[in-house]
Amino acid sequence: MESYIEGGLFNYYPESPHDIFSAKGRFQEIVGRPDEQIDLAEAALIIAAQEYPGLSEGYYLDRLDAMASDVGLLLAGENDPYQIIQVFNSYLYGTLGFKGNETNYNDPRNSYLNDVLERRTGIPITLSLVYLEIGKRLGLPLEGIGLPGHFIIRYREHSPQTLGLLNMGRERLDDSEATPKQEQILLDPFNGGTIITEEECIQMVREVYGRPVPFLSGYLRPVGPRQFLTRMLTNLKASYMSQNEFEKAHDIIDFLIILNPTDWSELRDRGLMRQRLGQRWRAIYDYQAYLRRAVDAHDAETVRQQIRRLQDDIAKMN
Repeated sequence: MESYIEGGLFNYYPESPHDIFSAKGRFQEIVGRPDEQIDLAEAALIIAAQEYPGLSEGYYLDRLDAMASDVGLLLAGENDPYQIIQVFNSYLYGTLGFKGNETNYNDPRNSYLNDVLERRTGIPITLSLVYLEIGKRLGLPLEGIGLPGHFIIRYREHSPQTLGLLNMGRERLDDSEATPKQEQILLDPFNGGTIITEEECIQMVREVYGRPVPFLSGYLRPVGPRQFLTRMLTNLKASYMSQNEFEKAHDIIDFLIILNPTDWSELRDRGLMRQRLGQRWRAIYDYQAYLRRAVDAHDAETVRQQIRRLQDDIAKMN
């Protein structure tokens, strides 16, 4: 570890860039791609590799491929979106027995894709991920919707050419031959893929806030891959923090910093984890970096107090 003194305060040079073969290094590479090239399943499995060293990402990607193949055979070229959803749900929640974890929602395993596939249990965002990844392999027009406190899916639109992968071995129709039929169907993967109305979404949001609130149109806006991964990692971070698993929370915050390098609050939170792990100099580094960047931070004085407390602790040790 190298250090220098600036303005009377200790500063710490962070470790060298992540090893390109580590989970964090590979995650850095994948999220550095353009949005349309970020593979959510691959990124989610790389995150899981931090918790499960040696995890075979290919094995779980193959599992998703096999599930998509099974659904495709069951659909047999079906084009009606409601029938597609019914068959999809029957396979995923009936045949395979996937379900939402209502008894231990904060279990970190609910947020790791490999665990969700093995245990067939998850939370809204990871069950949505399974649903979306199977749908993507079948050419279904699905997109994730991040409601406050709950994650759902929208079957965005439907036309014969978008379902070409379902017609095994058939050629896709030209645009000139297709007759688009627009559909806007909202699904709740946490509750068996049930079709829900916009009014039910409004009620969900009200339950989150505990009071009537305006339902903003942005609530139903689809989330991109970075937003999706941020939300998944934030859930995992909260799970570990609630269990006082500070080292694991620290690792998840590293992923969040890689994903959102200008979200300065993550620097503060990593400083807190380092402080709780007894890594005083590193905590000071993160706290100072947070104060330099979040110049109007509402908690600036609280963070300064933490720095002074850490410096006092270090002085007592010398």
